Amino acid sequence: MLPVLFKIGNFPIHSFGVMMIIAFLVGLLIARKRAPKFGIDPNKISDMTFWVLILSILGARVAFILQELPYYLKHKDQLFSIQFAGLTSFGGVIVALLVMVYWAKKHGWPVRTVLDVIAPAGLVGHAIGRVGCLLNGCCYGGVCPPNLPWGIHIHDPQHEGLTALMHPAQIYDSLMVLAFTGFLLWVEKRGHQARGQVFALALAGYGLSRFIYEFWRAGTDAQVDAGLASSTYWGSLPITQAQAMAGVLVIYALVLYVRWRRPAAHAQQELLAS
Repeated sequence: MLPVLFKIGNFPIHSFGVMMIIAFLVGLLIARKRAPKFGIDPNKISDMTFWVLILSILGARVAFILQELPYYLKHKDQLFSIQFAGLTSFGGVIVALLVMVYWAKKHGWPVRTVLDVIAPAGLVGHAIGRVGCLLNGCCYGGVCPPNLPWGIHIHDPQHEGLTALMHPAQIYDSLMVLAFTGFLLWVEKRGHQARGQVFALALAGYGLSRFIYEFWRAGTDAQVDAGLASSTYWGSLPITQAQAMAGVLVIYALVLYVRWRRPAAHAQQELLAS
């Protein structure tokens, strides 16, 4: 774990923040490279991506506060505290989608076309962001076998005595997302997808990877309190709240994929119209 990369005077440079910046820049480069193929000005994509970044971080923070509302009602002084662990990706994804839809309509772009442009960029950015989670020491997996070669020790100030090896679940998630991104680009290259279907597949892949990822993270309240897990089961259910949301997301994405299936000629007309 390396939460702080270095300090400039007394100001700490956090590894998570650095990885977020890298994720943004790499995602932006991918989106700009893809934009002309879809008939969209790369510079306008850059403008949109900037606002997506700012507002999605805000959305991720608000969603985390709502998720942990009982805690924040008792600790109102921490509502506006800048904590990199105090974000949830689902909130960021929802706000990012709303911003992209608004931006597309504002500039007269077909919404599905914009979503297809951004989809692979978003997945790659997410994969890089998970490396930031690893360095930050958050979102880790549960206890792994002691002989697992890639097991990691978590250095959490709240659990100083913790010596167990943990699954680097953040990297598992990164690898799953990157593998799905490769599959997505292969599907796109075949050229049989209607506008929006690449995005729908990306959304399904994100949801599926999150659903699987949570199995490594999940534990009881007691296990989370002891630092042996980083995500709690949802009440009496054998899944976490994030898994329930991920399942809904996958179903919604598959519905979109089927609903947006249209003849290739129609998709080409939409592309030309953009």
